[in-house]
Amino acid sequence: MNDTDTSGDGGAYARVPAPDQDTIYLDAASNRRPQSLYLRNAGIAFLLVGSAALLQMAVVYESFQPQLFVIPALVALVIAFLLARVSLLKTQLQRENARFRAVADVGQEFTYFCSRDGHYEYASPSSVQLTGYRPDEFYAKPELMSELIHPQDRERWQQHLANLGTNRQSDNIDLRLIHKDGHTVWFQHICGPVHDAAGRLIGIRATNIDITERKQFEARIERMAYYDPLTDLPNRRALNGEIEQLMRKYPAAENRFAVLFLDLDRFKHINDSYGHELGDQLLVKLADRLRRCCENRATISRFGGDELVVLVPDVDSPKTAVDYAAHLLDSIERPFILDDKELYISGGVGVTLYPYDGQDAATLIRNADAAMYRAKQSRHTRIALYSEELIDNIAAFVSTENRIRRGLKENEFIAHYQPQVDMHSGRIVGAEALARWQSHDRGLISPAEFIPVAEETGLIDQLGRSILSQACSQILEWQRAGIRLPLSVNISGRQFAVPGFVDQIQGIIGESGINPAQLELEITEQVFLEDMDEATDKLWQLRDLGVSIAIDDFGIGYSSLSYLKRLPFNTLKIDRTFTRDICEDARDVAILRAILSLSRDLRLNTIIEGVETKAQKKLLLRLGCERAQGFLFHQPLPAAELTSLLLKR
Repeated sequence: MNDTDTSGDGGAYARVPAPDQDTIYLDAASNRRPQSLYLRNAGIAFLLVGSAALLQMAVVYESFQPQLFVIPALVALVIAFLLARVSLLKTQLQRENARFRAVADVGQEFTYFCSRDGHYEYASPSSVQLTGYRPDEFYAKPELMSELIHPQDRERWQQHLANLGTNRQSDNIDLRLIHKDGHTVWFQHICGPVHDAAGRLIGIRATNIDITERKQFEARIERMAYYDPLTDLPNRRALNGEIEQLMRKYPAAENRFAVLFLDLDRFKHINDSYGHELGDQLLVKLADRLRRCCENRATISRFGGDELVVLVPDVDSPKTAVDYAAHLLDSIERPFILDDKELYISGGVGVTLYPYDGQDAATLIRNADAAMYRAKQSRHTRIALYSEELIDNIAAFVSTENRIRRGLKENEFIAHYQPQVDMHSGRIVGAEALARWQSHDRGLISPAEFIPVAEETGLIDQLGRSILSQACSQILEWQRAGIRLPLSVNISGRQFAVPGFVDQIQGIIGESGINPAQLELEITEQVFLEDMDEATDKLWQLRDLGVSIAIDDFGIGYSSLSYLKRLPFNTLKIDRTFTRDICEDARDVAILRAILSLSRDLRLNTIIEGVETKAQKKLLLRLGCERAQGFLFHQPLPAAELTSLLLKR
């Protein structure tokens, strides 16, 4: 830009390089008073008329003729007034124009005004930052803005222009344009019609704001909500959306798709033998392999842990789905090389077909899960199709169910307690009650063996009440011993959905006689899937009882920022997924830092799960996380052992 810039309005402003190139100075002429304009023009008029009168006396007439002076004087005064008025209006216009440009020219937003024929009458210098093009390039090319709109947004842009011409109402839309250097820019386009005093449309004024960073941030948040952070596969939330989309695509009975529920074998042994870090690496490698295997044919998502779900569209028969499942298992069973180790895994697949095996996403997935369980229990097949008789035909499942029922009657299910610690001091500040099955004939049975069966059969409600009752009794026993320790208890989604759940909790608290403030209920995001309003109402009723509410496994599955604002949580329990790789993966650190910051801003307590190494502890403390639980501190302990530990502190 030149040191001095005089606009076409007669020098109403000048841009001066010192002391600041963005400083604008209004011309002193633009501040001229109206009285001086009238007096100047009137003086000129009288001078002209007086000169004419003297000339007529000297040349034409021998004596002064008043009538020849008065009439021209009046005419001259009128002309002088009109000239002064025109000059005043011009000066005011110059001043207003200068003031407008003094603001618009230095604004970061690209502002323009174009006439009805599309020609730009004003374009602010910020056009360069947003589009790469100078204002004079817009003046020279009336259709330039339309040409810059991203090809995928041009239809919306044309519709927007048409609406302006017909509705003549302001509009606000987000669009993309192609910058002069070729990159894509998101911008917010705020515009509206401009009318004259008679109401006629004379042009369009618009302000365009660069929102690229905002859109990129929204895209990152969106991806966190729909993708598993470890494998970068779609998560449960995305899976539900994919199934619903396929159901809309295939409404007729003759069209169908398959849901394949895949559960890995021997993955737990790899975790136990080589550690969770290598197990996570294996999951990442597996996801990459399956992604290539399913490319252009199916959609794969991580359901949780070592469970994956594959959606296969356009399935013409059950055999097609089974053949595809076999193709996936063949791919899985090829060896994986990690850290110079050759690892082998296998799996079982359960298959459901839409619309025969379910009319909604939850039913299709649940039935595919049941079919998978049958496949894994069978010695003759790795793949099983769902059937309505499935549960009754699985001997192992029925055996486990019967033993659970017997175990509940004989009080074989007991609570173990995993301490939660303050990582600064190592002091135990809470504990989580975990269900353990101390079978009379088999000893201590892993929760992985009985929890899924209890969930499927509905026995989880009775099991959950038993553990909750034991936990409340333990709180009372600790209170009598002078120990005040908050205790958290897991509540399954199925248990939460039982009618009268809140009354159950109230009854157990009343029978035990504990202070409800010492009890915290841990729920997962699963409870919000079917009826958000009912879940919200239940949680508020629980809070009214005086108990605390924790959201368990936060950060995986359906994690949504919206329910954190809506629901009455006290605590976020961050899933162990983010702990495992925190020392090696900067993405986990970034996500965890964001969750911790969010928790602090919402004034929520935070507990990180799965802390197993001192390096993890050190990094978590640096990030501002103070409370944790994991094998680095304590394993789940019987009540007597934890009580002894608490009395020694």
